[in-house]
Amino acid sequence: MSWIDDWLEKNPAPKKQARAVGTEISYSQLRCYLECPWQFKLRYKDRWRSPHTPASSLGVSIHRALEAYQRGNGATMDELLQAYEENWVHAGFPDPATQMEWYSKGEEILKKFFAKEQECDASIEYLEREFFFPLGPHMVRGIVDRIDKRADGSIEVIDYKSHLDIKNEDEVKENIQLMIYGLGSQEGLGIEPSWLSLYYVAVGKKVTVPYDREKAENVLKLLERVADFIALGKKFPADTSFCSSCGLSDQCTQAELPA
Repeated sequence: MSWIDDWLEKNPAPKKQARAVGTEISYSQLRCYLECPWQFKLRYKDRWRSPHTPASSLGVSIHRALEAYQRGNGATMDELLQAYEENWVHAGFPDPATQMEWYSKGEEILKKFFAKEQECDASIEYLEREFFFPLGPHMVRGIVDRIDKRADGSIEVIDYKSHLDIKNEDEVKENIQLMIYGLGSQEGLGIEPSWLSLYYVAVGKKVTVPYDREKAENVLKLLERVADFIALGKKFPADTSFCSSCGLSDQCTQAELPA
């Protein structure tokens, strides 16, 4: 992950404080900061929020439905669809017709998920499991969608994805979010993972790679450096290259959007 080394070199560690200053950091905070430190300030310091969109509402609805279904030891398609109905997020749709269109998309996604799960011989150990672990003066926090124990006893850390931007194995090997979840399982839950997976529920496809602790160590350096900047309230410049994909751009005074 040479880009991490490049980023660390361009952003040297701040001067050590006589008294260490710590903060809590998660993958979402890390990603937001790396995209645009100013966006991080708006979201996590000033508490600005993006409105729901059809895609975000669908994603949240599916995650909540899967958690409710699996926590309740659901076994049938009807139970899964009932969990979906009970956990549907109504916000973010311009009209009822659009909402129903997206609701139907979700039903099809869950039907594919149910069929795929019938082939699974692993046991679910944890769902939506929160973890914490210390990193210098900081605390890393996260929530893993799912942790499975395979038939051979090895542990697989799984993150659900509801979008269609499917990564290949080489890309998944470099996925920072999964590496943080692997670290969280190991350092925060005392579980040694062997596998990391992105589970694309919309197409019933799972991309799995071995957990690489050596690569994860580099991610720890990145987490700690960003947490140092956040804790000290420094380095929040705007990076306008992400404005077009930022949900806050219509309110942000730093935004630069194409005409």
